[in-house]
Amino acid sequence: MSKGMIRAISLTGIFILSVSTAWAADIWKVVDEDGNVTYTDQPPKGGAAPMDLPKLSVIETDTQEQAKPVDEEGVKAPTSSELRKLYGDFQITRPLPEETFWGTANTVVVTWSSKTSITPDLNVRVFVNGKAQAAPSTGGVSLTLERGEHKVFAELRDARNRRIIKTDTVTFFIKQHSVNFNRARPRPSG
Repeated sequence: MSKGMIRAISLTGIFILSVSTAWAADIWKVVDEDGNVTYTDQPPKGGAAPMDLPKLSVIETDTQEQAKPVDEEGVKAPTSSELRKLYGDFQITRPLPEETFWGTANTVVVTWSSKTSITPDLNVRVFVNGKAQAAPSTGGVSLTLERGEHKVFAELRDARNRRIIKTDTVTFFIKQHSVNFNRARPRPSG
C-alpha cells in the first residue's frame, strides 16, 4: 500500500467516524484561551474527544388534567383556578372607600362578602395598614385603631394557606373630637 492510499483510507475513516458521532449526538466541551467554556454538538478543531454524558431519565406525564385531591367523602376538592372563579366577587363591604368614622371610640367593623358562601376549609386574612389581623371566615371583624388614615384589604386562602383571591384596598379615616371641642372659652375681661 502506498502512503497516498493509507492517507485516503485514514481520511475516509475519520470522516465516517465524525459523521457517525454527529448522528449519535455527541457533545463537546470547548475551553478558549480566556477560560470561557462552550458546549457544542459540532466537533472542535484539534481532534478533541466528546464528553461522556449520563443518559437522561424521561418520565412522561399527562399535563392536560391534574388530579384533584379527594376529601373523606370521596368528593374532589376544587382547584385554585376553580376557587378563583367561584370567589371572584370577594370584596370588602365595610368600611366604604374614603369613609370617615366619628365618635366610635376608635372601633371599626371590617366586613367582607362573596355571593358564594365561604366554606369551612377556607380562611380569611385581613390586613390593616399592611399588618395581618386574625379574622374569622364568617364575614366581619371588629378593630380598635388609632385616629387617622387606614388601609385595609382581605385575602381568601385555601386549606393549604395559599392565597386564592385578594380584595381591593380600601382607605378609610377615624376621627375623634378633641376634648376642647365646644368647650366654653374664657372671655377677655375689659
